[in-house]
Amino acid sequence: MTITGNSTPAAQAADLAHAMLTGPETHLGQEVATILTHGPDADLVRRREAFRPVYEAIVARVGQPTLLGGTAYGPSVRWCTRERILLLSGDHRHAALSAHEAHTFAKQEWFAFDTTPHSRPDGTHGFGDMPYTWQLDRGGPGVAPTFTYNGKPIAETWEHAQSALELMLASWAEQIPVQAPGDWVGFKLRASRDWQRDMIISYTHGDRGREFRAAVPDRDSRQTPERAVQMRERGWRILDQHQWWRIELPETDPQSPAEIARVVIADVRARGATCPDELTAWDISAGDDGELWAPGLGVLTHPSRGEHY
Repeated sequence: MTITGNSTPAAQAADLAHAMLTGPETHLGQEVATILTHGPDADLVRRREAFRPVYEAIVARVGQPTLLGGTAYGPSVRWCTRERILLLSGDHRHAALSAHEAHTFAKQEWFAFDTTPHSRPDGTHGFGDMPYTWQLDRGGPGVAPTFTYNGKPIAETWEHAQSALELMLASWAEQIPVQAPGDWVGFKLRASRDWQRDMIISYTHGDRGREFRAAVPDRDSRQTPERAVQMRERGWRILDQHQWWRIELPETDPQSPAEIARVVIADVRARGATCPDELTAWDISAGDDGELWAPGLGVLTHPSRGEHY
């Protein structure tokens, strides 16, 4: 269903969220309620800014979420009690509210994670079908679900790994500024065949506003003109004074997440990695605040609070 009435969409959404979270159990398991729709030409920034007042109105009405998060294509925010979960979810077309019996929902979500195919016969992957690709626990009010999926689905091909990273970066750019205003988000990436080198991938504030960044140290190579050509062919654009190669792209370019992902994968492959199983993401953090879990990243992960570069 879609909410209607004389009040603003944000106020309607907030009232509905309060009713679903605190009202009679008749709300549980009912059809989701669409609270926002996006036009076909709405890009990442437009969707985010349309979502912002609705999200802020809900938070003002029912309080801070228990868990922040996002899917590959929209939000996945939840307010949890021992008996009930209010889920704010969506995709590139809409955002919606739904209420669920907590124990049943948590079990079903765990099963959905466990059975999502990460490589299909047609060559596609299932990272975009996960209940959430990232989740951020900042100790919000409420009770987190009993069942929490702690698997680490690994991409089976380089193409899948690149796509998973692209989806993750785009999701962070669309959701983090609304759910965690002012924060950066990112992680360090290392390959088992080049264990001493940590690449840094992030979405953060820059001189031109919010942007995607990747950087890799290259101090063990002589920075000759030939080396510069080699690194630029991988996609790196800037060599700084500390001999880190960098790429920084604006969030307003729809191709930025894909280009960052392409450069990252091209570099680890050029340095000897033979498959995504050899990659590990660690120091995964959002503003050094809380625990960030990223099951949709497509590589082995070790979530932790960490230093941001």
